[in-house]
Amino acid sequence: MSRPFARLKLGYYPLPLEEACNVRSLLVASGHSCAIDPCAGDGTAVLEISKETDARVAAIEIDADRAAACVRKGITTVHGSAFECKVQSESCSLLYLNPPYDTELGTHNNHRMELVFLEHCYRWIRTEGVLVFVIPVNALNSCARLLASQFDRINVFRLEHPDCVRFHQIVFFGTRKKSHARGEPQGADALLHAGYRPSSLPPLNKDVAERYIIPPSPTATIHYTGFPLDQIEDAIERSVAMQNARGVLVRKQQKMSGRPVTPLHKGHVGLLACSGMLNGLFGEGDDRHIAHWRTVKHVDEFNEEGEEVGETIIRRRERFSHELTLAFENGRILELKETKENVVDS
Repeated sequence: MSRPFARLKLGYYPLPLEEACNVRSLLVASGHSCAIDPCAGDGTAVLEISKETDARVAAIEIDADRAAACVRKGITTVHGSAFECKVQSESCSLLYLNPPYDTELGTHNNHRMELVFLEHCYRWIRTEGVLVFVIPVNALNSCARLLASQFDRINVFRLEHPDCVRFHQIVFFGTRKKSHARGEPQGADALLHAGYRPSSLPPLNKDVAERYIIPPSPTATIHYTGFPLDQIEDAIERSVAMQNARGVLVRKQQKMSGRPVTPLHKGHVGLLACSGMLNGLFGEGDDRHIAHWRTVKHVDEFNEEGEEVGETIIRRRERFSHELTLAFENGRILELKETKENVVDS
């Protein structure tokens, strides 16, 4: 998927349910625990992963519709950015992180978003807690040193679902090191090698024998320090600034209705059509279409000889013409408008 379309969906690449089941098969619960998903989407993946772990799930999601879907599924959800959320260090036992697949937008020194999210969230995991990190394989190299310095019992698997193959997704498993062992990036070279040769990674399936025990932990609290996005969006529509700008930015739709006093002739119909009063839906079957007229201003430029020898006077003349656009149900677009050839001929 091209980058503009990926950004329109906020870099959202949800983990397929089949792969979430495979992830869950590697996790073993040891008591009541807390799981956090900083990029929850609609919550389907984190619920499936934590289904048999007796974990209390908390989530963060920036998209309003997906955050509402998490709430409907019974997940304690914060609607906002993960970077505006504070969680006590070493407070959760399981962190499921499937961040946006993109790069920072800045003037210089931009990092992969996967690394930025990892740097912000990994401190939430308690000692011997489990990180499940779903990323594209090309992002593994940028995260390798941080992962190796903070986690041990590292395993990386290929995901074989068609959607995961399409986006080159892999999953990283690791447990948080004890405090005295953190900082030394042992195993970073192996992660770098895996990033360059993803075909060497084993697939994630039910035959994997590795198991990760989720240690018990109390419920973690997510403190949101940002602005309430929904309330701000609603308030913008009622703001004085929006009311003043709407008249300039948004074209007011003209509506006219009623029966004419006398029957309309062709000239009358033409005037109404060109003015946009007859825009609408017309036709049946394959000929069903939307018609839209608009008025366009043109500036003609022509030269005249001046009174003095070699003097040229440039004159400009403004005029208006009408354009018609037809949009058919099958996606065909027709335009009736003035072209340069028509102007020259006239």
